[in-house]
Amino acid sequence: MRSLLMMLGLCVLVLSPFPVAVSERCHPQDKKVLLRFKKELNNPYFLASWDPKEDCCDWYCVKCDDRNNRIYEVFLVSSFPDPNVTGQIPPSVGDLPYLEYLDFHKLPNLVGPIPTTITKLTKLKSLSITYTGLSGSIPEFLGQIKTLEYIALSFNSLSGSIPSSLSQLPNLGSLQLDRNKLTGPIPASFGSFKKPGPDLKLSHNQLSGTLPPSLGNLDPDNIDLSRNNLVGDASFLFGSKKKTQVLDLSRNAFSFDLSPVTFPKKTLIWFDINHNKIYGSLPVALTKVENLQQLNVSYNPQLKGQIPQGGELHRFDKYSFFHTKLCGSPLPPCPK
Repeated sequence: MRSLLMMLGLCVLVLSPFPVAVSERCHPQDKKVLLRFKKELNNPYFLASWDPKEDCCDWYCVKCDDRNNRIYEVFLVSSFPDPNVTGQIPPSVGDLPYLEYLDFHKLPNLVGPIPTTITKLTKLKSLSITYTGLSGSIPEFLGQIKTLEYIALSFNSLSGSIPSSLSQLPNLGSLQLDRNKLTGPIPASFGSFKKPGPDLKLSHNQLSGTLPPSLGNLDPDNIDLSRNNLVGDASFLFGSKKKTQVLDLSRNAFSFDLSPVTFPKKTLIWFDINHNKIYGSLPVALTKVENLQQLNVSYNPQLKGQIPQGGELHRFDKYSFFHTKLCGSPLPPCPK
């Protein structure tokens, strides 16, 4: 009798004409914020899946944490430039308290500055705003978000100087500010980054002045300062005990003696100093670099002497050494 009653109860549940409410995973406050976020971007088709009738954990361009069902990632990323996302970065993004990753990519009509409300994101690890119409200066307040590990603001229209406050980020592993309109020097405070220091990608700007010698205390994997207006000494960036993989100083006005410089034997794969005022001779230590794939010392008219032979140097043609006073293979022989 008891089992019969249980079966009848199950049938009532299955056959009932009334819908059974299914609870959403998405936190209602996060859903409210995301809908406001969408409205602030003028309701682009890009976010058509953000339907208030649907569970926001199932929407495109967001991710929910399975442990607490809170939004931890927002990524408005297009594979080609999408002009339909318009306006400024919504200030409401600061009302997603569990957000760890924020990414805008190839949205040319996303304009204006970075909103101050972003400082409310006390869990934010990654901030990536690339190939957009972002303008204004890089805000000092980014230095307040101590959880940041990755900053990419490449291919925008940012201007002004690089804020020294970024050196206050204890966990920063990569700083990518290339292809903007940044001016002024690299902050002296950057030498105080927690070792090994972040990868620095600052190329294609209008940075000027000398490098702070304290940068030599750091040991990031990648340093790209190319295509700026930097001058003076950069020899302290080198060293046999460093783990540098990429060092690109090309198209600046650096001036220092290359002769005594040493290199990481195991890690260095890219070394480019073309179009500078670097002088001296090529160090024999270059022949000891085991995995060198890119070498360009051209257009340094005061570089002179014989090109060392050995190691990976045989891989590079004359264009790697062009417009210098160097001699020997692959250039013409040195005069006797």
